Order: sequence, then structure tokens, then C-alpha cells
Amino acid sequence: MENVWIQPGARPDPGYTEEQLKRARALAEQDIQASRKQLAARFGLGSICAEIVEKSDLSGISALESLAKQLGYSANTLDKYRRVTRAAADSFRERLIASPVVVPWKCVTTACVTDPAERAHRVGLLLGRLGSAERAGWPAVLDAAEYRHALGLADGSGDDPEPTPSAIVAQLDREDVREAVLAELTKTPTAALAVLQAPAVREVLQDQDVARYVREQMRPAPDPDEDLLNKLIGADTRDPRADWTIRYFDLAHKCREILLLGPEDFVDVDDPDVWESVESFRESVTSWADRVLQKRPHKIRLVSGE
Repeated sequence: MENVWIQPGARPDPGYTEEQLKRARALAEQDIQASRKQLAARFGLGSICAEIVEKSDLSGISALESLAKQLGYSANTLDKYRRVTRAAADSFRERLIASPVVVPWKCVTTACVTDPAERAHRVGLLLGRLGSAERAGWPAVLDAAEYRHALGLADGSGDDPEPTPSAIVAQLDREDVREAVLAELTKTPTAALAVLQAPAVREVLQDQDVARYVREQMRPAPDPDEDLLNKLIGADTRDPRADWTIRYFDLAHKCREILLLGPEDFVDVDDPDVWESVESFRESVTSWADRVLQKRPHKIRLVSGE
């Protein structure tokens, strides 16, 4: 165990350096001044916040709580500065800051979305409107509402609100969104199981057409060796009991493969999911064996009389 000396009366580490706090204070003062300096200030704050979050073991908002208190900001605001700055390319930021036309922060947050293709489209449109304003000499400030209208978006007010569940569901009509959602759900069996165990999903699975579709998808693909065997000896002449026995021993052989792992293989395992799986496996096998053995036929033993 590492011994750490704590100076009596010393304050806990706030998660940022004094130099970062000094720079952040100066930029925070600019942030609340003229709108012409606002972009540079917020991009600067976003960069500092990114430095802090990168070296922190906490999530973005949690890592910025201490700095936010010092600056009089909310941690959510600083985290948004960080995320928008990360999404905005260096050349894009430099172009906006250097322009004599003021670009409202609302335009930047609208342009810097997560999806790369959509972001490229929005940034391109914003730069086009900026170039037109520079050549014409007006307006001095781009209109965020007009920019959003050109994108086919609602005017909105303030920063972009979190999307509602209905808005998220509506996006599932897009093939790329649907594929992304499916990929996320199938990363781990736990996520897929959580969806299947949801009461609403279980209710849907009670529909006969849905249940039939699920069963068909779970049915194993035809075995080419099985087809060949049917052609050689004929499906009608095969003994179904023999086929069942062959299938049973094939499954039993596969199940026994896990027994190749001995106790010594688990010495360094500290994953609780593994140990829960072992316990579940034991309980499942024991329960299954008890129920199956109840079907074992009772042999009649004849005892000869004296």
C-alpha cells in the first residue's frame, strides 16, 4: 500500500492546476463581455475543460464540478463547451473567430452535431452563409434562427434541449440509426437480455405471429450432413430414437467441454459475472438432471422364491 503524506490543513486536489484556473478565469471574463469575443472564450474554456477531463478518472460533468464552482458556471455548461469544441475542427474554429461577422454560439452548437456526415453538411452551410455576409458587408451578426430554418430545424430558444423519447424513436426509421441501435444492444448479452425481459417486449412476444417469427429465426440452419444421410438411407427408414440418441450425446459432448476448465483455471478470475455464471450453471444442471431422472424407467427385479 502506498503511503501518502497529507499536509495538515491542506485542501483536497480540485482536479485542475492553478495555471488552468488562471487561464479559465480570464476566458470566463471574456465570455460574459462582448459577443465578438464570446466564441474564442468558449472554445478556450472548452479546450481547458478537455484537458481536465482527459486526465480525470471521472465523467465529463463530474470532473468539471470543482472548476465550475470556481468560475460561477454550471458543470453542464462547461461540459457542453468541451463537447462542442471537440466536435469543431481547428480550421473551423479559427475561421469563425477571425471573421469580422459575429457568429452566434447558437449557430456553432447547431452545426457541431455528433454525426460526421450531418456535421459536415451543417458546417458547410454555415460557412457559406458566413462568406456571403462577409462579401456583402452585412449582416454584422448571423441570424441563428434563419440558419436553423435553412437546415429545416425549428428556431428553438437557448441551447438545444435534450431530444424527447418520441423524437429519438422517430429516428429509428433511418436505416443508419437503426443499425447503430442494434449494434449497441448486441454488444453484450446483458443488454439484449434486459430488452427481452422488459414487460412491454414480453407482451409483444405473446403475439402468435411474432412468436412464430422468433422461433423460425432461432431454428438451426439445415445440416448438409443431415441432408446427405437422408439421401443415402432415406428419411422414412431412419430410426427416430437412434437419431434422438445421437443428438443427445452430441449435445452432452458439447456441454462437457466446459468441464475441461479445472479449478486452477479460475485462480486469478475476479469477474463477478463469471462466478455468477458458474453458480447458475450448477443450479441449472442440477435442476435439469433431477427433473429428467424422474422419467427414468423403473426396472422390475425378479426375486426367485426359496
